[in-house]
Amino acid sequence: MAEIINNILILILVISSVIYLIWNRNNLVKEIQRQKEGNQELLKRIPVTNDGGGGIEPLSVEQIADAIRFEGYYPEIEDNYVKFKVQGEGYYVDANRLPLLFILKGYGVDPNEWEMDLLKDAAHKMSDQLVMVKATFSDDDKDMRFFVAARDRNYESFRGNFTSYLSILEDGQRVMNEEYNKMLDEKRAAALKAHPDIPFVQPKNMMS
Repeated sequence: MAEIINNILILILVISSVIYLIWNRNNLVKEIQRQKEGNQELLKRIPVTNDGGGGIEPLSVEQIADAIRFEGYYPEIEDNYVKFKVQGEGYYVDANRLPLLFILKGYGVDPNEWEMDLLKDAAHKMSDQLVMVKATFSDDDKDMRFFVAARDRNYESFRGNFTSYLSILEDGQRVMNEEYNKMLDEKRAAALKAHPDIPFVQPKNMMS
């Protein structure tokens, strides 16, 4: 009798296991189907520029200008450069090597008004701290520029990243200003300690 009951229990266990496996497989199939439907819905929401072949049109100088205009600025195209101003300050996009591009902001520098060794050290320190933004000087030290190197393959990508690029440039300026003024204060403090009669040098910002 005990053996019969044991066999019945084993049979019930086997049947339950089979039912569970079938139920679990059906749920898995349904989940995969839902995932496919969700992916198809996401694909419908991605904006695609029709280039006649059904693909996404590669980024062009004209599209860069359109994206900048979309943000409320007034771009001008000169060869493979797009120039524009933000609050009176000049910027430009170097699009000579698309999809690689450079967003730049330049300044004139009077070496007589700046501690050039400190300014270059501050630029190098900022460039080390912030990965995406760098600062470089012309050979005669009369011009410097902040720039962001980026890679955008289409209009949607550039337009989505554009304001971030401007913010990154601002961060670079801010960090470099802080580093320069910190170095200037340290140099002044050391000079005052050695020669208390040295006049104070007012810190400056590399911003208009």
